[in-house]
Amino acid sequence: MARTSGAKKATKKKPNSFEIFRKKLVDNQTEILNLYERDLKVGQEASDDGTEDIVDRANNSYNREFMFALSDAERQMLLEIEDALERLDGGEYGSCLNCSDTIPKARLRAVPWTRYCIDCQEQAEQGVILEA
Repeated sequence: MARTSGAKKATKKKPNSFEIFRKKLVDNQTEILNLYERDLKVGQEASDDGTEDIVDRANNSYNREFMFALSDAERQMLLEIEDALERLDGGEYGSCLNCSDTIPKARLRAVPWTRYCIDCQEQAEQGVILEA
């Protein structure tokens, strides 16, 4: 069929270049929240009911402490993810919070919640940059 000169060419809307990172962030957020719910359930189920011997109580106590330690790391990552989502909404995502340079997409793919470019991340790890 011949195309008429008056027909409009169908244009494909280009998606926001950071939407793939939003999906990764939300997926990570959901995974952490699911792990938290699991850890909470395990912690509630592992109670000292008095029928266990001292070794069982020690094992249960260790397991609870281990689960709660994991939860601390998960909470920190959840805060970093929420911060990244706020930067996405505010139009600041993808820029280093220290030097304002563009963070390479390869870095964002590896660590979508990152706040710093590689150079500034190294400075933050050395204590040169005070993290917010």
